[in-house]
Amino acid sequence: MQAIELINNSDSWFTLVILFTIVLLAILKLIKPNYLLGYTLAFFTPGFFQKKAEENMYLFSPFKFILFCYSSISISLVFYLIVQPSTTNKNNFITFLIILASVFCYLLIKYFIENMIASILAIKGNINYFLYVKYGYLFTVGLWILPLIILYKYSLHSSYFLFTGLITLLIFRAFLIITNNKNIVIGKLFYFILYFCTLEIAPLLILYKTTTT
Repeated sequence: MQAIELINNSDSWFTLVILFTIVLLAILKLIKPNYLLGYTLAFFTPGFFQKKAEENMYLFSPFKFILFCYSSISISLVFYLIVQPSTTNKNNFITFLIILASVFCYLLIKYFIENMIASILAIKGNINYFLYVKYGYLFTVGLWILPLIILYKYSLHSSYFLFTGLITLLIFRAFLIITNNKNIVIGKLFYFILYFCTLEIAPLLILYKTTTT
């Protein structure tokens, strides 16, 4: 009976999206299982990014692009679940697609802008580790969010649990980025705060407003 109710539910598309993200995880494990494990445990093994820092944060290798897509979907699902009670749009799947497109484009455009500016100013060598850690921990957040989504959607049904879990992961990510880049952050604290507010916080507020009006 529960399976039938789930299939008939208007949010059955949500289950299909969850299954799709699990398929992406399976593909990642087939391609590079050690990399997937490394990103999953990166919060507790900072040496993983130190070993990979010499590599360019190139998103168009098969593994990293699939991981980027997976992270975009999982983060979009969280945003959807957070804004869902505030939206009057009955077509929830369209709302999710808008959020997914916004998150995907925002992350992709920001990646290109950051790398372009770093290349133009000839500082990419100095901040390559910062960029690698920043996006690496974003992927780690994406990997950790999926279990929280599944628990929220199919068991706990607590918005407080989901929101607290997301904020905890983001704060932990920010803390690790700062501690792993103390020389850059402390030396240019004002510019770092300006960057963080402009490119990390403001787009999220804009996304929330556009999907709840």
